[in-house]
Amino acid sequence: MAFVLNAVLGGAQVAHAAGWDFNPRVQVGGLYNDNYRLAEDDADRVHAAGALLDASLAMRWLTQRSELSLEPRLTGNYFANDSRDDSTNGYLDLTGKTKTLRATYGMTVQYANEEVIFSELLPANFPGVELGQIVGSQSGRVTELNRRELESVTPTMTYDFSPRYHLNLDANYLHVAYDKNIFEESGFQNYQLRGGLAYDISQKTTLTGSLIGTRYEPNGGVEPTNGFGGETQLTFHPTQIIRYYFRLGALRSQAQVNGGTVGTTSITGGAGVTWTYQITQFVLDGLRGVAPSAEGAVQNHTELRFRVIRALKPRLSAFVGARGIRLRGTVGGPFEIQGSDYVAATTGLQYQLTRNYRLAGEYDYTWQRFQGEPRAASNAFTISVIYQPPSRYEPLPDFNGLPVGLPQ
Repeated sequence: MAFVLNAVLGGAQVAHAAGWDFNPRVQVGGLYNDNYRLAEDDADRVHAAGALLDASLAMRWLTQRSELSLEPRLTGNYFANDSRDDSTNGYLDLTGKTKTLRATYGMTVQYANEEVIFSELLPANFPGVELGQIVGSQSGRVTELNRRELESVTPTMTYDFSPRYHLNLDANYLHVAYDKNIFEESGFQNYQLRGGLAYDISQKTTLTGSLIGTRYEPNGGVEPTNGFGGETQLTFHPTQIIRYYFRLGALRSQAQVNGGTVGTTSITGGAGVTWTYQITQFVLDGLRGVAPSAEGAVQNHTELRFRVIRALKPRLSAFVGARGIRLRGTVGGPFEIQGSDYVAATTGLQYQLTRNYRLAGEYDYTWQRFQGEPRAASNAFTISVIYQPPSRYEPLPDFNGLPVGLPQ
């Protein structure tokens, strides 16, 4: 941990040589949570109070045709009254892209090793999530101590047949493993292939049709689930400020259960919009899809999320975010998923102390209910100081938290 912190803090002093940009970020503070592991019974509640750490070093190399970014990240929580919940979590994201005269090739690699309190409870402000993107594989079970390891590889390719017609190909391999394979949390492999044609109706509107194939392989000798289907999407970007989409499709899932084949068809789709102004960003997204699950089967994932970030004054910014998720089983394995509903909301303020330092305060509310079980809820408060110099490649806010680089 000391080595990573030293590297992050020292990254700001490294010269920007050969096109590399180094953007460190360090957040140190304290937090309080009145039900840290979302216990359903009041007698099992854990009131956790202690220190938090979030340190990362984003490195980016950019040329006219290629781009490469690498970001190692370390987080940790340390509680004086609850040492069993102390945790240190590591992440690594690698993204590369290169262009030729007609084609664009890309690759994204992600690695995470973390406590399930972070992997299974999704944050309300959905940082790093693209418009229309489903983040799946969580079970929502965090009452028992456990760790999750995740590896994800996503190659992509776009080929331009003409200025208006394009071929889009992408694949994803996802591997999830747990220290303890229990009923609610078991490892799996998931494969997805997607191929489609895009047509630029105009300079500001694109129509895309895609075919999708999936294969979900849970651990423990359970039969895999195969899926196939298609989607159609309209994407609009009338100005640099606004972008929105509409998507509709269907996916057929089939699995061998008790010697026979069981299948179901799930309707997929979504609609969302994002407005990004100089001092404000608004995101609203509603989507439905089929996603892998740690419970041994694929699941129908229905989600509504929104986020508003605004600079109230040149140095003061505020944000509000929320997401609601409904998970229900499709088919796969000898049992159905126990359905669950999940709601997370957050709000907070950040004050720009200097060009590189911000003071942040945040409130988070989390609510969860499994079918046939009582609900659980928690309230959390965080106060921290964030060190993050502005990046020369991304002077506008990245909206991981709040706008950075606002007028002083």
